[in-house]
Amino acid sequence: MRRSLALALLLVTALAGCGGSEHERVDPELMLDQATAQGISNASVEIDASLQVLGVDRLSQPLRLRLDGPYLSNGTERIPSFDWRLSASALGFPVGGKVLSTGDNVYLTLYGNDYEVGSSAVAAANQRIQQASAAAGSPREGRLRSWFGPARVVGNDSAGGTDCERIATRLRPDQTSRGLAPLASALGISQPPAVSGRATACVGYDDRRFHELQLDAVIEFPPVDREQLGGATGARLNADVVISDIGEQQPVSAPKGDFRPIEDLFATLNDLGVPIPH
Repeated sequence: MRRSLALALLLVTALAGCGGSEHERVDPELMLDQATAQGISNASVEIDASLQVLGVDRLSQPLRLRLDGPYLSNGTERIPSFDWRLSASALGFPVGGKVLSTGDNVYLTLYGNDYEVGSSAVAAANQRIQQASAAAGSPREGRLRSWFGPARVVGNDSAGGTDCERIATRLRPDQTSRGLAPLASALGISQPPAVSGRATACVGYDDRRFHELQLDAVIEFPPVDREQLGGATGARLNADVVISDIGEQQPVSAPKGDFRPIEDLFATLNDLGVPIPH
């Protein structure tokens, strides 16, 4: 009898402790509003992604990519700055290297070879970002919120070292495609791709910021652009982005040395059968 009573008391105590650690549930729409409104100024990120090209037999195996390192937002004036270690698997070959952006230039190291996009090309991309932002007439964070449809809570969790609420939503195809228009233009694609799928966000209870974002999306390329993409009709993207150390200083500086033009890498990839817009 005493043993049964002791076990019952332990169980009640454990349940009471779990209940005390629960966070009050918040409207998921409100949490998404607040998370997208604040954005991420600087942080440490880990990106784990899988991209499967559709319509090209020789690229039927997914490209797997992992990136991690510091990130700094440059607002609506420039592309973000970051300094990321890179590991990938493509066409059956492992790839390791580094990708770095200062906001004014982008550098890539693969197989010991160093490449740069070039300051003039990045300046043109930054100009398109500024023009798109001015034309939209609203902050970039507000436009991101429009990508997400009705939201629902699917549980609580921890991500990036922070307690958060998991919120599931569908991507809005029209808004998502419109938001990708500047990127499509920068890549030489005449029309933005059609995008559909779902997203799950982990939003911090206390800071109301994104600490993880998972995407499962299908991307459909416009028929007019498929020829220059090697016949690819689209792609399937699965990505998991974990965000930590939000607000902490994340220094990024330009590397030193000699860098080959990125076009040299594109030519090599085209020779391997990887479609690169031109």
